[in-house]
Amino acid sequence: MSGILIAALAGWLTPQAAPHPSTLTPYTAPVIRPFEPGSDFGREVAQGDGANTAHRRPLTAPVTVEAYVGSYEVTPTDIETAYEQGVASAEIRADQMAGPLDGAWRVVDAAGATLYDLVLMDAGFGPVEGGWREPGGPGVRRSGAALSDGRSLTLEGGGVITLERSGGGWTGRLTLDGQTRPVTLSRPD
Repeated sequence: MSGILIAALAGWLTPQAAPHPSTLTPYTAPVIRPFEPGSDFGREVAQGDGANTAHRRPLTAPVTVEAYVGSYEVTPTDIETAYEQGVASAEIRADQMAGPLDGAWRVVDAAGATLYDLVLMDAGFGPVEGGWREPGGPGVRRSGAALSDGRSLTLEGGGVITLERSGGGWTGRLTLDGQTRPVTLSRPD
């Protein structure tokens, strides 16, 4: 055991390489200091978003196109811009996820007479829900439209429409009180 201890001490006592010259001089601050953030770093308000409101003289007369110099509007703040981008993004996502029956529809018979106005919510999966009304009717019968089996649109109290895809719209047959007649679903003007 003492031999191992002597060998370890001998390795420790052997001369070491000389220290690197850069470690021999004490630290001195650089001539040009690096960026040092202020005490309010991360808490400062973005330029233009401060509590100060932009003061403009009130307009006393309409501004013509020729006289417009672009200084009549206030630039939106970062928060307002982010909000607008969020709303636009949510609308785009909702439109992309919507199914083919989502939106407003008009049900017309073979003669072109409007039978019903529909507003459907089609999430692209699950049941299609919505409301319907007769033209000139007093109001919308809520939650009265449901696409149960993927082809039949049931209008509570208004019959059942069996649908088939046709171009930009739908064609089908309306069954009401035991009578069936051809109908077309199209987007209202």
